[in-house]
Amino acid sequence: MKWSIYHSSSSSSSSSSNVPAGNPTLTRWEAILQDEERYQALQYPTPEDLPGCWSMLDDFMRAYALVPQLRSFYRYGRSSDSLWRWSDFKYCLSLKSETEEKRRELWIKRKAEWWAKRRVEGSSEDVWEIRQTPLENFPPLDPPDVLEDETVLQ
Repeated sequence: MKWSIYHSSSSSSSSSSNVPAGNPTLTRWEAILQDEERYQALQYPTPEDLPGCWSMLDDFMRAYALVPQLRSFYRYGRSSDSLWRWSDFKYCLSLKSETEEKRRELWIKRKAEWWAKRRVEGSSEDVWEIRQTPLENFPPLDPPDVLEDETVLQ
């Protein structure tokens, strides 16, 4: 998962603790959205880092090539739905009239909303829960069963 390293800490508790006293606490959606906006801003620090419209069109066309479609049929029993790639391409074209910085802000907002929605709703990749604290005595340094059994040591 692309964002698993970034999201290794609890984002809702850290985001809501940044709210000044007297303000209402953020909802889970707002906290996750702010978290994603900060992360996306780091992903795209300058307007030159934004993906180009041609590369988005290439990604859309590549998704409907024979091999990705066969892979989708094999894995999921249906053809892949990559309409979100077409939507990203059209959105990129709609941003052409904006200034570079405004284009960057709008792109970050769009991607942050997409990732926040995915985090709130979950996905098929959400199999494991992220551990907040490490397990105690793992890996075991002195397993008592092994030290007491002399046959293992000989």
